[in-house]
Amino acid sequence: MATQNIIQYLETTQYYADQRDGSTVAVGPAAMNRRQVETYIASEAIAVGEAVSLDLSKTAEGDIMIHVKVADNATASAVAFAGFALTAATAAGETLDVCIAGVCEGLLANGVAAGDCLRLDTAGSVDVYGNTDVFPIVAYAVDANSSGSAANGTVVVIKQM
Repeated sequence: MATQNIIQYLETTQYYADQRDGSTVAVGPAAMNRRQVETYIASEAIAVGEAVSLDLSKTAEGDIMIHVKVADNATASAVAFAGFALTAATAAGETLDVCIAGVCEGLLANGVAAGDCLRLDTAGSVDVYGNTDVFPIVAYAVDANSSGSAANGTVVVIKQM
């Protein structure tokens, strides 16, 4: 895990390598300080966009901090939200990139509206935070999901660790 995050890039556009026409392109979320990404080892298959948790079932304390599994608020070993998977892992032991802070795509439960505070839900998704929830707010919804089932949408992740 990174120990510092000190570079901030404030430009909103960038030039193409061939600048003859003067056109620009927007700087995306992967630019410095718009998104923080960490690489973890998967404890199971994980799809892009799924919320992931530190794997609290690992017995060696050092392993807990480098292994992730699909987050689930009903599973004691999967409640330590780390972020959202940016890459997939098809099997245990593979590495994957996880957005731990900033803008990315995340699996939203049905009924999420833009601007909602989000908390960990089941099966790798996040849902609307309620005043009786015991899990913390982990992200804010940029997009809404009224698809009838969980679907990927843009979120702003709040760094948990």
